[in-house]
Amino acid sequence: MASPACTPSASRLLDVIENSLHASKSEWLFLRELRVSTGRRNGGGQRLDAFALNTLPHQAMKRICYEIKISRADFLCEMRQPMKRRIGMRYSNEFYFVTPANLLALAEVPVEAGLVEAGHATPEDWREIVARQNGYFHYDAASGAYCVITVPAPWRDTPGPTWQFTAAMLRNQQFAEKPAREARSIQERLAFE
Repeated sequence: MASPACTPSASRLLDVIENSLHASKSEWLFLRELRVSTGRRNGGGQRLDAFALNTLPHQAMKRICYEIKISRADFLCEMRQPMKRRIGMRYSNEFYFVTPANLLALAEVPVEAGLVEAGHATPEDWREIVARQNGYFHYDAASGAYCVITVPAPWRDTPGPTWQFTAAMLRNQQFAEKPAREARSIQERLAFE
């Protein structure tokens, strides 16, 4: 399996989550680095690593918050500050920590949260991972990307988002869809005729 030196980045873990759990763009809105507020004062407010919204009413418009933890130290710091995940829990029906495989013991996962383990594995490593699991899992043989819902998050009935949070989601989506602007030179040579 992947060694600690090969620990995937937060961005790559989010790619795996989006492509395996929220691939249907007609059903899911997947927002990365969602700033909860729209103001920019004092650093701009709290950010959620990822937030997924099911857009289908018959799916109860399910809302899922993902918090990426790449290292044990990062996770332990989060456990010492439970108020940090309060906003994510407030707006989601399910809250998940996303980590590389075997980073946490199952007993370490808080009762109000779930655990998704994600990363990349060879087909042989994947067979070993699946042998230990009994829940939902996804494996893309072409890229080797996988995710496993190791601990299902409990469902929480939560009130709908506020207008401020809705505006933040729309703003995030607007920025995500804009093409990257080309860097313009500060000085340009003027042509004289």
